[in-house]
Amino acid sequence: MIASFASKAIAVAATFTIAAVALSGCASNATPSASPSVSASPTPSVQPMTPAEAKAAYYKIVKLSCNTAQNEGVVESSDKFTVVSVNKEDGYLDFSAAYLEKPATYGLIWELTSITACADYYTMSMAEEAGQEAAIDVTFDETDSTYTTFEDFGDDGTSNYRYQIKDGMLHLAENLDPKNAVTTTIRYGNITEADRLILKTAVDEYNAGR
Repeated sequence: MIASFASKAIAVAATFTIAAVALSGCASNATPSASPSVSASPTPSVQPMTPAEAKAAYYKIVKLSCNTAQNEGVVESSDKFTVVSVNKEDGYLDFSAAYLEKPATYGLIWELTSITACADYYTMSMAEEAGQEAAIDVTFDETDSTYTTFEDFGDDGTSNYRYQIKDGMLHLAENLDPKNAVTTTIRYGNITEADRLILKTAVDEYNAGR
């Protein structure tokens, strides 16, 4: 099964340092004037969040991630899988999502809930529509601006991910299960011919086997 069941989120915050510059000048028979100093700008600080605040912020992130994935397409890559989902207009024979299990096993994806960029958004949005709280615990680490999610599925096990965020969207998903330690990179848009070939191959193999 594709390791995009879970969802959760994360991005690395940038730290900027401005070096001080000293300018000095001298003129003949003149007393040198003091050089103006350039003070360093304060390092941007990331504020901690309560679990409730982290969950609300994460919900906005996964909503934007899923909307972008549906509008522009998305490719999710790890050392085990490549998942490709295109928008409906760019689909192949009415199919729009598929995966490659490396090195050469292809399959179709029937629901966007199986895509990392969308999985948590659907869980959270459906719970919201039902007037309930999504059973996803979210924490935020202000030291590296990552989000960590945890879900307990009872007899089906748990899901525990750490996410990096880029441009306000899920960018990198790290499965924290030591028995299935997989890191997935998420790319939005810029669907290549090689990406499309995964979809085409999966559809052709499916149709040939029916």
